[in-house]
Amino acid sequence: MRKLKLCTIGLLQSLGITVYCVLLSGLFWVMEELLPQPDQFMAIIMMLLLLVLSAAITGSLFFGYAVYLALHQKMKKALKLVAYTMLYSLGIILVFFVVLAIIK
Repeated sequence: MRKLKLCTIGLLQSLGITVYCVLLSGLFWVMEELLPQPDQFMAIIMMLLLLVLSAAITGSLFFGYAVYLALHQKMKKALKLVAYTMLYSLGIILVFFVVLAIIK
């Protein structure tokens, strides 16, 4: 298996987070249509639990490999990877805004 460049890994991590967010949004959309509305107390509990789970998933997607690199004394590579991931994530957000502006 060939080694991937840090910029490619950053792009893949950003795309992974984007796919996760799209899937979660789709789940909300389907749940709103198919399931009855839970009472307010249960809805708050479910949202907080989902927040914690999402933070763990996106945190591991975003920082997982960077932490691995940092633990193996490759701090410069780890910081570059975080920077690439942030830049690609910002680019994806900007693309979404442009697409929304064109649609509206």
